[in-house]
Amino acid sequence: VTELTGLDPKFVKESGGRLETQAFLREEFRETGKLGSRYDPNVTAYDPFPYNPTQQTNDPILLSIIAPTTTAMVDWVTKTVGWKTDARYNALSDEVARAWDRNSRSGAFGGSASATDLRVAVATDPKLRVVIAHGWADLSCPFMGSVLTVSQMPIMGDPTRVAVHEYPGGHMYYARLGSSLALRKDVLDMVIKH
Repeated sequence: VTELTGLDPKFVKESGGRLETQAFLREEFRETGKLGSRYDPNVTAYDPFPYNPTQQTNDPILLSIIAPTTTAMVDWVTKTVGWKTDARYNALSDEVARAWDRNSRSGAFGGSASATDLRVAVATDPKLRVVIAHGWADLSCPFMGSVLTVSQMPIMGDPTRVAVHEYPGGHMYYARLGSSLALRKDVLDMVIKH
């Protein structure tokens, strides 16, 4: 693991060779005093508390986008949609996140509910085609999860009906022009096959 990651052998040993994502992102950039983002490790920001044993600040991407996206959303909802409310808009709600029930509907085959739903949808509609898209550097939604999920599905007709595509970039890979154009091409290719 040390050879693959370049991390300090002592840190890897103390982690038992199993690196938690946030711990990896702190350790990877420790010498520069920065943190990497779980959404795209190529994006970093200074760690305001680099000597604390655990991370004390939010993700570098989230820190930089919450205010502008909240402002844009409130503007769109009130001016474009025309919905006026005195309620507060939260881009990310800790209260909602804590209440999220991740176990109420597990998949019938030991996987996630969405993987089960995908299997059923593909079996039900023989014309259905699916593109699952990921950024290579997205540690919050790693592409290998989708690759493994799709590889475990039985082939139902054309084996290319469900395809996983990876593109340069992180969680919002489509913000890169090259990745956006590649996604567009892959989606058009899928639509043409339909």
